[in-house]
Amino acid sequence: MKGTFSYGTARFIERLVSFFLLPVLTKIVTPAEFAIWSQSIVIAGILMPVVLLKFETTVVQFFPNWTHQNKTGNSVILFMMTLILILFCLITIIALVFDEYIAFLIFGDYQLSLYIPIVIGLLLSELLFEFLIVLLRISNRIINVSIYIIMKGIWRLGIITLVLIGFGSSFYFAFWSFVIFQIFITIGLFVWEINLFSLVKTGLKKGRSKWVKVLKFSLPLIPFIILLMIHTFVDRFLITYFLGLDLLAPYSAAFSLAVVITFFHSTISFMLHPELSKKWSYKNNIEIINLLQKITTAYLALTIPFLVFIGVAGVDVLLVLTSNDYLISTQTLFLISLNMAIFGLFQFSHYIVLLDRGSLNFPILMFFVTGINILLNLLLIPKFGILGAALSSFFSTSVLTIIVYNMSQKNLKWNFPFKESVKILIRSLIMGVVIWQGMAYFGNDIISLVVILIIAGLIYVLLDFFGDKNSSFISLTKLGNFYKNKT
Repeated sequence: MKGTFSYGTARFIERLVSFFLLPVLTKIVTPAEFAIWSQSIVIAGILMPVVLLKFETTVVQFFPNWTHQNKTGNSVILFMMTLILILFCLITIIALVFDEYIAFLIFGDYQLSLYIPIVIGLLLSELLFEFLIVLLRISNRIINVSIYIIMKGIWRLGIITLVLIGFGSSFYFAFWSFVIFQIFITIGLFVWEINLFSLVKTGLKKGRSKWVKVLKFSLPLIPFIILLMIHTFVDRFLITYFLGLDLLAPYSAAFSLAVVITFFHSTISFMLHPELSKKWSYKNNIEIINLLQKITTAYLALTIPFLVFIGVAGVDVLLVLTSNDYLISTQTLFLISLNMAIFGLFQFSHYIVLLDRGSLNFPILMFFVTGINILLNLLLIPKFGILGAALSSFFSTSVLTIIVYNMSQKNLKWNFPFKESVKILIRSLIMGVVIWQGMAYFGNDIISLVVILIIAGLIYVLLDFFGDKNSSFISLTKLGNFYKNKT
């Protein structure tokens, strides 16, 4: 429980730091440069799980309590490192040879090929960091994981701010500075934390018996994750193609605000998958169902109020953080946020399907859903602009989540907490009215918004706690006690 709390706190601080980075970038660089930054981060995010071969999922599945004395684990990890290095080198060669074509695909401009080496460097730095985090996670050094996640957010903000504002350098130089710094600091942390000599000394022979099992599990996930990433980010590429980088900028800024929701489901998923794996091995369906009910209720208790806040004050907050160049409609911002919230529900269901049926079912499903998303984007973006992109993502993610939820029901009958959702929604709407009236009376400057949000949040918690004996607040407490007792 302590580890989960520290990880959740770290992710929260990381998201908080990103809020400070948003005004630094949007108020200093041009909208086109901000779009380049955002697209580069997205591309690295798309490629990273592919190059990693879903290493983070595989090791949790096969080596939940790894130490350097685990020779089979060492051998498999070394094997995965070798494959990852080969894949990274191949991607680097392809990217540098076809840099102009890739630049057009990503940024909509052949002349922006000078940013391709930066994207490659960013990918390398993210790969190193993620690999380190996974190894620390399976060796139960969660406190270290939390510290490094916070450090990463701080050094990203610090380097970009220092170079852009302190040195008055160009955006291009600032981007390069951040990437190079992150590569070197991550290598240092890797050497500090991981006994590379022990890994290399073990060699590859000890884990050959596990290689086939690992690859059988991970390889089917690769097309799934590729399609999932395309599904998630294809709207950005089509916005760039149809509308240009200047209109991609407000869409990306909206994502930077809505991404708070990923903190909720990423933190829960961090503890959910290993716990579900343990319970599944014992065929303890009752505990699994109870856990899913608690998890989903807790997630909704966090997500629904945030969605109401986005609907009432999201655009005002975004304008405070950025400028009028990033103005976006409330409908678009709300749909982007709702899409992320629904994706979190997909994550919970997909773990059950993964445990029950393995990874072979997902590629076909994602091919179908991604096709729907691409088709809708092609039809709606030319007609409705970035609102069309948000609508497409929302619809296709909803279809994906409903299908996977129904798949999870085959051998495990767990029910979505509709009754609790309605109660949470009512309390959230009351909170929303308080925010709406407070902004109408006090204005929407930064100080007023902070005060209004604090008051509205307290009202929501009080309504939740005193209004229902089975409140979501109590559900969160019970969930915490559950993990405390079981871990």
